[in-house]
Amino acid sequence: MTMDTGASSTGREATILIIENDPSDRLLLEKVLSSRGYRCLSVTHGREALDLLERVQVNLILTDLLMPVLDGQRTAQLIRSRPGMERVPIVAVTAYPPDEARSSGPSGYDEYLLKPFKPRQLLDLVERLLDSWAS
Repeated sequence: MTMDTGASSTGREATILIIENDPSDRLLLEKVLSSRGYRCLSVTHGREALDLLERVQVNLILTDLLMPVLDGQRTAQLIRSRPGMERVPIVAVTAYPPDEARSSGPSGYDEYLLKPFKPRQLLDLVERLLDSWAS
């Protein structure tokens, strides 16, 4: 697990859980988000995420879809079933178009971010979701 700490440039502190098994994708997400001062917690699959969420609270979750041990869709469903996690935004970060990703059934995702993405796309999405979650 990797951790970076800090406050965003807007003065808001937020903790973002990154669930991504690909090291280069995980590092990119961490680098972009931590550059804005977000605190990033990173794990490599859904089971690690569920274990971590027993101990910490997060403001937003970014998850890959295809991962070993527990895939992103099932992970999102299990997170959503936990008390207090119903409203935490979950974003599927995927190379699959949203229609294709959604075709496998209810997901529990609030948004989809298509790989490859530009850092600005990621930051705009995260800021929008955090703003709506806080209100």
